[in-house]
Amino acid sequence: MPFVKRDQEGRVAAIFREKASEAEEYLPPDHAEVVDFLRETTDADKSSMLQSDLEMIRVYEDLTDILIGKNIVMLTDFPPAAQEKLIRRKRLRSSLSPITELLGGSDQEEEDLL
Repeated sequence: MPFVKRDQEGRVAAIFREKASEAEEYLPPDHAEVVDFLRETTDADKSSMLQSDLEMIRVYEDLTDILIGKNIVMLTDFPPAAQEKLIRRKRLRSSLSPITELLGGSDQEEEDLL
């Protein structure tokens, strides 16, 4: 390990443990091109995971709003620290939404949580 596959510009495009028809060139594990490829791949994976986390946060916010709105759970069912975070997040989201501000919904949304 590692055997590398190169792209059309000659850059490392993939790494294999064993020699393969598309990856016959061996590079030492500490070779600069191998290290750079792994670093880029790791950074891309971290970025993808972070993006996924941010998207899931919105899903959890919406789910919490739905459950509270349907009286399946009450805001007071959450620990005090979680209640504060939920209210703070709701206020922040409301303050960032010009439509909500124009409609005067920020106070109403907080009341809806309670």
